[in-house]
This record gives sequence, C-alpha cells and structure tokens, in this order.
Amino acid sequence: MGLGAVLVIGAKSQEFAQDRRHSSELPHTDSEDFLDVPLECIEVVGRSLLERMIERLIAIDVEHISVLLDAKISAFAPSFRHSPKNVKVRGVADMAVAIAEELADYTQRGIGHAFVNAANAYAETDLLDLFCFHREARQSVTRTFDRDGSLDLWVVDCAKAQPSELVILQKNVDQNGAPPYFIREYVNRLLHLRDVRRLAADILRRNCETGASGKQVRPGVWIDDGGEVHRRARIVAPAYVGCASKVKADALITRFTDVERNCCVDSGTVIEDSSILANTTIGICLDLCHSIASGNKLWNLERDVAVEIVDPKVMRFTTGPRRWIAHSSERIPAREEAAVLQKPEMPQRWQIENNNIQE
Repeated sequence: MGLGAVLVIGAKSQEFAQDRRHSSELPHTDSEDFLDVPLECIEVVGRSLLERMIERLIAIDVEHISVLLDAKISAFAPSFRHSPKNVKVRGVADMAVAIAEELADYTQRGIGHAFVNAANAYAETDLLDLFCFHREARQSVTRTFDRDGSLDLWVVDCAKAQPSELVILQKNVDQNGAPPYFIREYVNRLLHLRDVRRLAADILRRNCETGASGKQVRPGVWIDDGGEVHRRARIVAPAYVGCASKVKADALITRFTDVERNCCVDSGTVIEDSSILANTTIGICLDLCHSIASGNKLWNLERDVAVEIVDPKVMRFTTGPRRWIAHSSERIPAREEAAVLQKPEMPQRWQIENNNIQE
C-alpha cells in the first residue's frame, strides 16, 4: 500500500504545536505579527521550509500530499519555485476534523499509512525508517521526539486511527504507552524568528542535509537565478544572494547572511549574520547585523527589538516582485510554465574580478 502525507500550516492557533520552550522566550505570535506570513512559508536561503519538506516526501515516493491551512490564514496561499506534483492545498476551520477527512480519503485511495507533520517542525530523519518502525510496532499512531522533547511529526495508520487517537495530533498527551520514535538527526522547531536565523546559518554552514538554492560560484557562496553582485561589492563566505536580487557597489555581504529573492542592498551597506527577506530594499551606507529585515520592518535578535522604519530611503519593500509558480491546484499553462522555469544565463556582473568573493 502507498504512502500519503498531511502537512499542517498555522495550527499554532489551535495548539497543534504545544512544545514552545525550545524557542525564544518571546511570544510566538510576535513573529507572525512581524511578518504577516507563517514562518514555515517564508523563503530561507532560496526555499521555504514547507517546500523543503515536500521535497523530502516526494524523494521517498509519497503519492499524495495534503497541505492544510488554518482558517485564520486561509486567504494566504503558499507558493513554490517549482510546481510540485500530487500536492493539494486547502483551508480548514477544524484541523482535527480535516486530518481525519484526509486519512479517510487516503484509505479510499488505497493508501495505508500517512505522515502527519506540522509544517514548522522540520526533522531530517529517515522517513522510510520511521515508517518501518511504525509498521513493526503494530500501532495506529507513532509520534516522534528528539533530545528536547516531542515533535509534531507522526506516522498514522489511515484505516485504524480512531477519532480519539487523533486528539493526540492536537494535544500534548501520552499515546497509551505506544513506543515513540527517537530522532537523532537535525531538527528545527520553527517557532520564532530566531529559529529562522538558525536555519539559514545551518544551511550555509552545511550543518543539515537541505542545501542552498542557486549556483555555488565560490566555495560557500551561492547566487541564485538572475542575482547580480557589483564587481566592487564583496561577499564573504558563507553567504547567499537570491533570485533577481542586487548587491550594489562597495556593499559587503559577510558571513552567514542570506539575501532572499528580489532584494536590493545599496552601495556602501554592510550586512553581517542577518537575513534579508524577500522583496526588501536596504538603503545606502547602513550597517546591519544579527537581524532579520522584511520590507520596512527590522528585528534585532541580539536585543529582541522590532522596529518599523518610516523613511523609505533606509528600508522599504522592493517594487515589482518576482512571480513564483503557484501550487499545483493553480497551474499555469505549460508554455508559460516552461518559460518561468527556464534558468536565465547569469549576468557577467557577478563574475567578479579581483577576488571580491572571499572564503
């Protein structure tokens, strides 16, 4: 029998993810208010955590993937760089009922087991080994945990799981003695902006399996499609410059910094150990470190302070954002899709002389 998967977005409001002690002491909702987008859907070093999780599921031939959005954010539709196959996205009012409906639908399709995963709980465990553990234990629900506690990642027997057992998927309760699965590999509970920065740094350091998007032009330096770095700019590895982003003359992008798609770092500005999220312009001759910037909002992680910049010359949203391909339920015509997916030739501007990209 085949495998399915249910990925849940925004279920924090329904207490799907109970274990928050491993993130910052700041309230999780502060992060959501800062970005107005679920953390699992923002692009980190080129791709969102949701897209990275879908890639891992597709790699083990999961037949059907359902992405469930909490009704409070159902107006938001996640998008992907490449339109994934067999992925369905829908908004739901009651997450437990929606999960039960998806499992019943999988049973009718002949799918015997499914992964159920809060999309903010990223774990690089061997999913096939997890499935085998679940099947050999002969239990209807298997939950995972690591050294820090339980994780919002389960394997469920689609036909045998009862509604009472599905309560486990929303409340931090015992599984009636059922043995859990211990994960020793990389884990990131994406509950706060600090976790976003840790994920970016871990990807750039190669501390986890998932990698940066784009082309590695020097050891530890990735530049994505259409990214431009002026010949008088400097990039110190490891660092990432996203799709259609520009780093202007005399700017410095230094270690563990990711500049996401459609951004602009103006002349003379220094960015250190920070994340510049998509569609953000950073003004001229600024010094930004240990922070996350999104449009005209800045969160300094050292001081746990969020500020909104009024002067558009300092920080602002970039105009004319790059268009991504929507999820599979809204596919674009094949000819247009091929044009979007086609990788443009890298401009000569980032083929820097005088060794301005450094390790």
